[in-house]
Parts: sequence; structure tokens; C-alpha cells
Amino acid sequence: MNFQSNYRFKGDKMQCNQDFVPSYANGPTQRHDQQKGALLLLTLVVLFVLTLLGVSAVSSTNIDLQMAGNQQRQNEAELVAENAVNFLVKNYPLTTMPTSANFETFGHAMNQSSPAQSCVTKTKIAGSGTPGSLGCPWTGSEDPHQSFSGSKNCMVGDYVSTWHPHLHDMSGDRELWIDGNVTVEMCGDCFSQELSIINYTGSIINSCIKEGPSWPWQVTANKVTQAEFNEAADAGPLVGGDYYSHVEISVTSTDPTSGATATAVKGFKYRGDDSTSLTTGSPTNADCNVGNVPMTSVSEDPLLTVNGSRSVLYSYFNIDN
Repeated sequence: MNFQSNYRFKGDKMQCNQDFVPSYANGPTQRHDQQKGALLLLTLVVLFVLTLLGVSAVSSTNIDLQMAGNQQRQNEAELVAENAVNFLVKNYPLTTMPTSANFETFGHAMNQSSPAQSCVTKTKIAGSGTPGSLGCPWTGSEDPHQSFSGSKNCMVGDYVSTWHPHLHDMSGDRELWIDGNVTVEMCGDCFSQELSIINYTGSIINSCIKEGPSWPWQVTANKVTQAEFNEAADAGPLVGGDYYSHVEISVTSTDPTSGATATAVKGFKYRGDDSTSLTTGSPTNADCNVGNVPMTSVSEDPLLTVNGSRSVLYSYFNIDN
């Protein structure tokens, strides 16, 4: 610290005034206006950082919204394609959708006249034995004493006679071919009048229970295999019999805004015949560059018991963003 002394005379006396002056009074000092400038700079920096964070947050939100929108459009494309392919599988062998079927949900582009590709390969059932697939007719009448014409009659299902069949009305070999069980409740009377044969794939059940007569020796009860029945009854593809078609149907849907594309594919097995009917037929041609392959015989599928039934084998999406 420095002490500065001031001397002056007042009258005949000298007075000394000493003022205490701090040593830093003459040194450098921080001005008030300089403090204001530093605070302004700091404020600008903070505002700049906050602006960057806000812009980044808005940009991130926009990207998230865009991604969510694209995902929604992709999901919609998949939904349209899946709905359409399910419709076509359910209504196969129709391979186009009626004009009344609107699958252009969400404005997706899809050709209504030919929306799908259908790839078909065929195999024939090794003897089907289904109604309508037999080359051998059934002429039996409805009364309890059922009479027949011709030399051979064939049917699919259990044969039940509450009395007995009049086989003597038949001519030639007198053959009944039954794909199932046989019941003849009364085994006497004219049932034993002529030599004849009843072939069956199942069993003889509840027979000969009326009025005592047992099964007559003139009528041979002959258990046969399914293949023997099919051959004798002319069952199978050569006479309008049954086929399995291995089918793959694909439908493509495209979002007009984002261009997101989804293709729904389903493969299934279909049981039909060689009819040209749109409801029961099994198409003979193959599309989608599969090529017509030689048909092979296959065993019957227990899950597909009648013509027109189908079983889905696989299902997947091809997705193009």
C-alpha cells in the first residue's frame, strides 16, 4: 500500500493530511462494460448449441416419421397381396378375381383382370374310388328287394340292404363291386337263386339276421383291395378320375407413393378331376415357366377326401422396399 501525504500551511502551522490510497488503485481494473460483453458471448454460444439440438431433434423426428410411414405402406402392400392370394387359393381353380372383388385397399395398384400367376404341376391319384369317378354304373333300385340291370354294378360307400338284392335280375357274371362294407339282412329267398359275386373293400357286417338263413353258397363274398376295386370299377384319370394338382399362386401389390412392393406366395395341394368345370376341374396346363411334366401316380391323401378340397403346403412373402 502507498501513503500519500499532502502538506500545507495554515497560518504559522503546517498541517499534514495523509490519505490512504490502496496500492491497486493505480493498477489494472475490470470494467463493467467488459463484463457485459463476456455474458453476451456466453449467451450466444448457449443459444447456438440449443438451436443445433432443436434442429437435430426435428430432423430425427422427421426421419422417424418417414420410416414409420414407409413401414406402414410396406405393411399395407403385404396386406393387400395376402388378402388377394388367400381369395384365389380359396376359389381355386379360378385364377382371376371378379370385378366385384375390391382389393385396391389403400390405393395399391393391382391388375384386376389378371392379378396372379398360377404355377401348376399335376399328378394322378392311383385309383380314387370317389363318387363320379367310376366308369362302372350303379343301377340298383331303392326298394328293400333291390334289383339290378347289367352284369356289373359299382358303388362307393357302404351297401346296406334291409332285405336282400335281387341278383337274379342281372345278366352275365352278376357282379357287385362295393367300396365299403356290405350288409344283407335277409340271406334267403331269391338271394340264392343265381350264381353271383359281391366284391367289397370293407367287411360283411350285420348280415343274415332276419328269418334265419345263412349266407348262401351261390353268392360269393369276396374281399378285395382298393386297387382291385379301382381297376374293376374303372376308377381313375383315364375315365374322368381324380388328380392332385400341386399349385403355387403369387400376387404382387405395389404402393403408388413409396413404390414399396410385396408379393404373397402360397403353395398348396388340390384334389380335382379332369373336368373343364371351373369349380371342380384340375387344370392340365402349367404356367410360370414350370413346364408340363409327365404325370406320375401317387397315393391318396387322407386329408383330401373329396374333389375340390385343398391343403396349404407353404406360404411366404417376397418384399421389395
